[in-house]
Amino acid sequence: MRLRNVDFHDVDFHLHTTESPSCGNIPVYELIQECEKRGLLYICLTDHWKENTNPMIFVEERKLIEQSAFNLKVYLSAEVEVLDEEGNSPIDLEEHRDILKKLDFLSAAFHLGEFLPEVRRRELPKSKDKFIEYVHTKLMSLVKSKLFKVILHPTDYGLRDCVHFGLCKSYSFENIPEEYLEEFTKMAAHYDKVIQINEPTALNPPKGYEEFIKKLIERKVKLTVGSDTHYIEDCVIKRYRSWPGKTKEAVRILKSCGASKNLLWIPEV
Repeated sequence: MRLRNVDFHDVDFHLHTTESPSCGNIPVYELIQECEKRGLLYICLTDHWKENTNPMIFVEERKLIEQSAFNLKVYLSAEVEVLDEEGNSPIDLEEHRDILKKLDFLSAAFHLGEFLPEVRRRELPKSKDKFIEYVHTKLMSLVKSKLFKVILHPTDYGLRDCVHFGLCKSYSFENIPEEYLEEFTKMAAHYDKVIQINEPTALNPPKGYEEFIKKLIERKVKLTVGSDTHYIEDCVIKRYRSWPGKTKEAVRILKSCGASKNLLWIPEV
């Protein structure tokens, strides 16, 4: 049952135990304990599911969650690497059927690693317009996919990578055609997707970011927030300077754009 007064600052739906978990050494208990200590009420574990991931980690994580007793609700998902603009992923519905039953829902990772020199799954487009078109096509594949409920950190619309690859001169939504943003927000609402607002993006947003957030709110798209914390790297080694519940700027932007707690998605599973 959802608590009556729960709001965005009470949740963190993007949490990793570590960058690359391995069976027999997954700090699920420690991460949940850290979340409870920081006053969170609803959390979601989203360890990476990449091509080289052993998906049995999610079976172990489910067992560890069931063995723990804390005063907060813990959901189990996976940050699934999406391999291309068609929405392909490492998941095989038949082969991984029993593993998928252990997960409450799946979260799509909006990354563009297919363009990296060491990957080269796709050739990097030669123009800004072709790159942005690719980004939009990939996002629309995720929105229409029956596999994913949540889309993680899509709200810079690939602009950081566009600048990194030298295709965009500015880190700004001025590079994104208005019709793309209209289609994405309209279809996200239509297909009942949940859009995660990521703290790292909120701390360094592209120009025009809040206008995009307002479009999501106006369409009444369900939203959540996440710190993208990696427990071992952030809370033990303290390499990245994040922690569970570090979503202050994401929440501030949502509230300043008019998001009410009624838009906060809490899974009914």
